[in-house]
Amino acid sequence: MAEMRPFVTKLKSSVYVYDGDSVTCLGTMDVGWGCSINKPKLRLVGIDTPEKGWRAKTDRERKLALEARDFLKNMIETAKEVLVYSEDGRGKYGRWLTHILADGVDCGD
Repeated sequence: MAEMRPFVTKLKSSVYVYDGDSVTCLGTMDVGWGCSINKPKLRLVGIDTPEKGWRAKTDRERKLALEARDFLKNMIETAKEVLVYSEDGRGKYGRWLTHILADGVDCGD
């Protein structure tokens, strides 16, 4: 199996923010070395936000999940520059384990 190399890339396409720790790029993301990924699903490393929809255990959890999603969406959409950094490869659901930096601020902090 090939070794996963760290990558840093500028996010240039629009994104769909599913919840406070999961994002899907709606275009292609260049990961260097002449490679790109079409519509990658990203998982922020180091945080676990409340679940939304049927996965939420309570109405309060559902409400907090929507607040977390809206917060992350606002950080990404209002930033002048968004960088994606990954060194961990993929998680158990196939999403790229990443840090997303919006104008230098780690969205997972």
